Amino acid sequence: MRKHAIATMPASAACLSHTGGAASRAILGPVGEIDPLGARRDGLDVFLDRKVQEGYVIETRSDTHAIIFRRPKGLKRFTSGPDPGRYVVQVDEDGIATMRPAEPRRT
Repeated sequence: MRKHAIATMPASAACLSHTGGAASRAILGPVGEIDPLGARRDGLDVFLDRKVQEGYVIETRSDTHAIIFRRPKGLKRFTSGPDPGRYVVQVDEDGIATMRPAEPRRT
């Protein structure tokens, strides 16, 4: 019967019962919001505002990440090939944004 009781426990409780308790609770810690103070969201807002002023367009965004691109001008917009100005923007815990090339769009 004991075997069935452990099988029906939540994974975190089963982990605590097998490892002695106190050490595991410190590792698990409380699970909370990704950006509780809004520093990442605020940092992304400031960064994206600046990029929009530079001519970028926001394709998609969340509180901590965005995909932006620069729309080609003139006849270049009719050529096929990779998206030359498409970037992933991510913000770290300190609100500092970084930009890296995004993967090409899938068709």
